[in-house]
Amino acid sequence: MKEVTTTLADYLNTKKEMQACDLYVLSLFSGSTYYYTDADHDVVYDSHTYLHNALLLKREQTKINNTISVDSMTVSIYATKDDKLGDTPIFLAAHDGSLDRGTLSLSRCFFDADGNIMGVVGLFSGTTEVKSCGGLQMKLTVKSKVQGLSQEFPRRRFYPQGTFASSGGTVSASSTEDSGTVIAPFVPLKEVLL
Repeated sequence: MKEVTTTLADYLNTKKEMQACDLYVLSLFSGSTYYYTDADHDVVYDSHTYLHNALLLKREQTKINNTISVDSMTVSIYATKDDKLGDTPIFLAAHDGSLDRGTLSLSRCFFDADGNIMGVVGLFSGTTEVKSCGGLQMKLTVKSKVQGLSQEFPRRRFYPQGTFASSGGTVSASSTEDSGTVIAPFVPLKEVLL
C-alpha cells in the first residue's frame, strides 16, 4: 500500500484534473546519483533539484498491486552526445557498464493549481540493465528488487548451513564436525525425509 499525506489523499480523491510529473532518481553503483524529471521545468523536492532539460526519459505504464509482485519497467532515454553522466557521455557510460548494478526509482509528483507540490508518491524502484543503446535512444530494463522471490525451490529439501563464513571480506572455515546435520537425498519423485 502506498502511503500519502492526508492533504495529498484529499487532493487525489476530490480533483478531477491534476497536474503531475514523473521524478526519476538514478543511483549508480559507483555512488553517483542523478535526478531527472519529465516536467517542462526543474522540480525542487526534498532538497534535490530534478532536471528537466538534461535527458528526455519516457517510461512504459506501471501497475500498482497490493501484493508482492515481481515486475519490470522499461525506460527509454533519449540523449545526444552532449548529454553526460558526470564527465562521460551517457551512451559511452552505458557501453562501459557504468549503469550496471545501478538503481532507478520512479515517483509521481502532484501539483496544486498554483504549481506548488502537493506530494510525491513512490511508484517503482529496481536495478537497471541496459537493454539496447544506439543512435539517440537507450532502453533500460528496470527489474524490481523482489525479483528473486519468483524463483521456485524444491520442497521438502534440507539446505544445511555451510561450514564456511564470510566476515570483513575474508572467508574462514570451521574445523569442527557437526554430527547432527543430515542431508536428505534427492530422488526424483521420491523425496526421503530423515
